[in-house]
Amino acid sequence: MDIDRIDGAECLDELDWRIVAALQISPRAGVAEVGRILGEHERAVARRVQRLLDTGAMRCTAEYDPLLCGLGRTLHLRLRTAASCPESGTAGLAARPEVLNVAAVAGGSGHLWCELLVDSRSSLYSLAAEGLPGLPGVEVLGSHLTLRTFRNESEWHVPVLTEEEAKRLRASLVQPLPGPAQPYDLTPGDTRVADALRRNARVSLTELAAELGFSTATAGRRLTALLERRVLRLRTAVDPVLLGRPVHARVRLEVHPAGIETVGTTLAAAPDVRFCAAVTGRYNLLMDVCVADEAKLYGFVVGTLGGLPHVLGSDLEMVRRLPPPPGTPS
Repeated sequence: MDIDRIDGAECLDELDWRIVAALQISPRAGVAEVGRILGEHERAVARRVQRLLDTGAMRCTAEYDPLLCGLGRTLHLRLRTAASCPESGTAGLAARPEVLNVAAVAGGSGHLWCELLVDSRSSLYSLAAEGLPGLPGVEVLGSHLTLRTFRNESEWHVPVLTEEEAKRLRASLVQPLPGPAQPYDLTPGDTRVADALRRNARVSLTELAAELGFSTATAGRRLTALLERRVLRLRTAVDPVLLGRPVHARVRLEVHPAGIETVGTTLAAAPDVRFCAAVTGRYNLLMDVCVADEAKLYGFVVGTLGGLPHVLGSDLEMVRRLPPPPGTPS
């Protein structure tokens, strides 16, 4: 399989992109199903999936919805470090277990974005007022508490499939229970299932049952229950650079309260938007955009953002994701 390179990173070919997109929509889809929907031979799909997994280009994992599970709330911090090099200045930050990801802002010496999980309201207030304990060289420039997520990264897929292909892939997914998602207390058995899926979301029910000492039927019921209740999300994680989208921007929007739901829902449906959430602060809508080049980013700003009502102001920063903490998806 021939692989190009973009900015020193491998870039997968078009069939790889299509296979990745299929598994981003349905991370547990079998290679036969993927091949049938994409019109490719099962063996060719199997070889490519295994190669993507073996090389680490693709990782199939799972993640909790922290609010539904009672694990805490997500907070986005805009930071400044004393070090001119974010990689050296934030090693301690990236290693902290509550940190979900760190992104360096291009053009801002030591400027970063950090998303972390906050387990109590007292911690939430102290972080905003006093900064991060144990990291005296890190200054908090601003904090945004997530109020409502319109799209998380597990729901994004590279837009290379037809509508019919995407529809067929979604048809086999576990459907959520009707109505708003409710808080759920994880049992020890739930946690064991979730931990196994976090290590490998494509593990078969037979393997999952053998690993955990359940029957295959019990393993299937526990997995289905977690997905139906939306406390667990399956995710196929791939660096967008490998998908031909090396340009990554963090966009903050100031939106009139009457338009937050409309604007957030609209942006969540945009193929270039990888993440979108309503947050606290003057800039009350936060999103990540990844595109092929700066011309595409300009087109997004003018064509997509420029046509939205209710937007009162905006701020855009070019960012580069730093290595995630061990064990977390990229």
